[in-house]
Amino acid sequence: MQYPDGLVICNICNLRSVSTQQQADRIVAEMKSALASVGLILHKSSTPVTLCGRDELREASRHNFHNERPILGLARWSTTTAGGNVIARNFQDILIQKDLPEEHFRTVAIHELTHAWFFYNQYYDLPLQIEEGMCVMMEYSWLKGLDTKDAEYRRLAIENSDDPVYGDGFRKAKASLKLMPLKTLLSFIKEKGCFPTRWSAFFYH
Repeated sequence: MQYPDGLVICNICNLRSVSTQQQADRIVAEMKSALASVGLILHKSSTPVTLCGRDELREASRHNFHNERPILGLARWSTTTAGGNVIARNFQDILIQKDLPEEHFRTVAIHELTHAWFFYNQYYDLPLQIEEGMCVMMEYSWLKGLDTKDAEYRRLAIENSDDPVYGDGFRKAKASLKLMPLKTLLSFIKEKGCFPTRWSAFFYH
């Protein structure tokens, strides 16, 4: 199945595609619950999700490195400045590629919802590798709870990614979770703006 925006999906996966806003809203609510179960609570925050085509995703992208990889989801926010200072920040929405297979849609949703959690909890200006690495880590953690061939494939793809932002960021996030629990890691990242080393983790309370 080839869609007008260039997306190509096999007919088997197409049977499980997320093609309506009603489907998307239901799944996103479930993925918010999955994040809340590990302490990343968004239920009081507004995180509208809109299905869209790849052209809109590409135009909305803030990072030029997306030219090297397909864009499947984006979290969008805006800032208002006065006199060189930021006086307001507003979360706009999350865009996700229409017609993705449901399991794939869920991983994109939890990734972008993690970006939203960082925004609402004032993790401003995190290094890209740290924020993306943690978002991929949330994808990976959710996939570990599934016993399907698709989930196994996606976990291996994450583990073996050679992308310097997403792949290396994920591996550093995963290694950091061996040094401290998630809640402590999130506090460390917010305070220090970097992943912990074994030495810094030992002295962090």
